[in-house]
Amino acid sequence: MNPDKIISELNLALPPVPIAAGVYKPVLILGDLVYFSGHLPILSDGSMITGRVGTDHSIEEGAAAARQAGLSVLSSLKDKLDSLNQISRLVKLLGMVNAPSSFLEHPKVIN
Repeated sequence: MNPDKIISELNLALPPVPIAAGVYKPVLILGDLVYFSGHLPILSDGSMITGRVGTDHSIEEGAAAARQAGLSVLSSLKDKLDSLNQISRLVKLLGMVNAPSSFLEHPKVIN
């Protein structure tokens, strides 16, 4: 598996590497583990998708925003590691959805 090649073949555009908005580090390497945090749905032009799924956005639009957040993580990882091919395994992934309390379709957004 060659993640860098797959991203190219899928014509995915990685957004600009996000800058930390606080004192946290977007990517932290400890031994052979890489931790990431604080990634948002940033578009290639640097703007951010905002709003709530279920009121401002459909499930499909929320899923597109989740995809952008994932691409933002990949952008940070590629910047820190030089190549995504160094990643052999994902241990844990947490996703959060901005939605009203009546919204119950979180997996459809995050998956």
